[in-house]
Amino acid sequence: MSNTKPMPVKLLEWRAMERNTLRGFARVSVGALEITYVTVHVSGDRRWASLPAKPQIDKEGGVIKKDGKTQYAKVIAWLNKETQDRFSEAVIAAIEETHGPIG
Repeated sequence: MSNTKPMPVKLLEWRAMERNTLRGFARVSVGALEITYVTVHVSGDRRWASLPAKPQIDKEGGVIKKDGKTQYAKVIAWLNKETQDRFSEAVIAAIEETHGPIG
């Protein structure tokens, strides 16, 4: 956990779904901003929450895949890794406070 002040995240909804590293989808608020489709992942001892992304689409309207995996484009992004990490920690803490351990 970082040494900076925790990000004020409120969990509005949690939908567990386990597939590969994915553990589920959260809907959260950060101040007056509501963010839907925050994905929560676990791989080994690493856990993180990611902002929503959209599938990349080719000129013909098909989904772009690489090595069989859908490629995603950022919709919104944090300006630095420290803020991303604070967000991740806050989302996971909010989920675990209500729903128990993830992963």
